[in-house]
Amino acid sequence: MDSNPRRNIAAIALFWIFLVLCVGVLGVGWSLNNLPAEDQTRVYLADLHVSLGLSAAILLLAQFLLGAALLLAGAFEIRSGRQTVALWLRRLIYVAFLALAISGALALAYRGEQIFFWAYPLPYWNGGDRLLADLLKTIHGYAAYALAGLIIAYVAFTLFDRFAPAAPADSRAVEVPAPTTIAAMIADGLSHSFGFFGATAFWLQLLLGVVSAVLLVFGYVGHTVSPDASGFGDAIYWATAAIGLLALTTIFSFYYMKTAARIRNRPEHYLSHQRGMSFWFVGSGGFINVLGALASFVGVGLSVALLIGKTVSQPPGIAITDPVKIIRALDVFVLLVNFSLLFAHFVGLGVAAWLMISALKSRHQYVVATEAGK
Repeated sequence: MDSNPRRNIAAIALFWIFLVLCVGVLGVGWSLNNLPAEDQTRVYLADLHVSLGLSAAILLLAQFLLGAALLLAGAFEIRSGRQTVALWLRRLIYVAFLALAISGALALAYRGEQIFFWAYPLPYWNGGDRLLADLLKTIHGYAAYALAGLIIAYVAFTLFDRFAPAAPADSRAVEVPAPTTIAAMIADGLSHSFGFFGATAFWLQLLLGVVSAVLLVFGYVGHTVSPDASGFGDAIYWATAAIGLLALTTIFSFYYMKTAARIRNRPEHYLSHQRGMSFWFVGSGGFINVLGALASFVGVGLSVALLIGKTVSQPPGIAITDPVKIIRALDVFVLLVNFSLLFAHFVGLGVAAWLMISALKSRHQYVVATEAGK
């Protein structure tokens, strides 16, 4: 979406982390609104909701400071209409979040409630105005709906721009010349494979990773309120390990995409017989995917065993008084997280295996074609 070669990757990373935190804030807030008033989980969810919101506010401030530094350095340059649309969507997201955060904080203050930031109490102020607090809560709700809609619109626009890029103003000026030799055709074919399969793995793993992270937050909320098992026998810890490994493999998938252009421009750097370890990152990504798939598989097995055990232990027609034997939403969330992570790691493993096979085959063909052309 941003074709400026001077763009700062830190600004992009901060914005997407900010979006993930906003999704977490909205998800926890939605769960909080749908819980009954007597549910004891409400206190923990309220503190988690506020803490995530304050963390997102800190990231927003960091984005403003970084953006100001980049602007002073002359690192911003808008070149297309799509970049303008993306810029205004980001600004609207910032405005909606600020309205959400400010109205929520003031509503708590006018209700006389203490605000905690990850269990650390912040300065207390009792406004003592219930009517104003209710009005601010209403504004908070509308801002949440606006923020959710803007995030969905921005993600959809980003995916559309990624998979349907705009044509340049002068296509002849940026037209890539067709390969003229067999060796160049081999490198071009491998470049297309890295670009397509790398993009497929990156976006799919990123989507599944964000969804799994949100579900894992809910799982940890329920696990803290009503713990069931502990240690390595709990599927939620295996899911945490798997999602950490998925974050690493997503970085490798992004590197696959970046390597595509380099293979086309410098084929001898990757395909010559002296470069036997030039595709080390593909093997490393595949190995991490194997570890992640194993962790997810163990988590799925533990989750299924727990659900089966609770189902078998429930006698028909008798009320269950032991809460340990009740199938909770936590158990289902953890099973879904592990299953989605297992699928994401299998996708990454399949892409890494295919790219490694394609790279070895292309290297052999490239060396043969190069030797024959001498």
